[in-house]
Amino acid sequence: MAQNSTLVAVQMQYRLEDYRSAEAFRERVLGLLRTIRERIPKGELLVVFPEDVGLGLIFTQDFERVQTSKTIVEAGLRLMERHQINAHTTEGGFAGATRALLRTLSPFVERIYHETFAEAARAAKAWIVSGSAPIAHGECVHNVCYTYNPKGERVMVQRKINLVPLEQESGLNLCPAPRELPLVKTPAGKLGVLICLDGFYHELIDQHAKRGVRVLAMPSYNPLPWTKEEAQGWESGLLAGVQKHPNLIGVNPMGVGGYFDVHAEGQSSIVAQKAKTPDGSGFLARAKTKDQEEILYYPAP
Repeated sequence: MAQNSTLVAVQMQYRLEDYRSAEAFRERVLGLLRTIRERIPKGELLVVFPEDVGLGLIFTQDFERVQTSKTIVEAGLRLMERHQINAHTTEGGFAGATRALLRTLSPFVERIYHETFAEAARAAKAWIVSGSAPIAHGECVHNVCYTYNPKGERVMVQRKINLVPLEQESGLNLCPAPRELPLVKTPAGKLGVLICLDGFYHELIDQHAKRGVRVLAMPSYNPLPWTKEEAQGWESGLLAGVQKHPNLIGVNPMGVGGYFDVHAEGQSSIVAQKAKTPDGSGFLARAKTKDQEEILYYPAP
């Protein structure tokens, strides 16, 4: 990794009010980048945001209609009513209606997601792995991560390959993506992305490492309590996956908080082979909390 490069993991706290308008979301993201640049005023930055940072944009256009919902399902039903999508008459029932809704909202979600992070990359002169958002591709909706260079150019697109139950037919009804693993050259070395659950498939990590990836970003969102057992389970993902690759550094930002009845906890981390870390733990940096906003840096400023 280049000596003047800093890796950053943003443990971002998701709050419904940050999606009340496109401008609110823009200011939230740009505000975080300003904070990071104040801490690291010079040098190359590679900043990684958590998974699903763009999911809340599905509520933005009809914020007043959904903001009093008690559950995310209730919010979804209000949006279906607004966009005249009937779960009883849509092919595939509620699951089909959910996908139809996400496809309807996708052009707005994709535009605001892209414009916001492209501007943030330009403003901060940073490389940004922009978490993820639900974006339609033909009949499917994927969990998609865009990566930007400091000119604000989208230089890589990664779609999530393996889906958790919340993303499957009984939840958001997303489509699993083909097994494609693009990479891009950055000042910190070749960069690859594995979205959340994909980082638990070590063969995907191995494939990236064989192709010379030096920084592996794993944007994550864990909508479960961060118990001792949960924390131990996460160590079998990226931390364990990098252990046989001495030149690989993993960056795993986790979203915390949420909206309606969906709330996440987790400890973000930057990891490497245990022999490469000062205390032998494998952690180059680790969040102190499981439910508060934090920003991790490596090397530490």
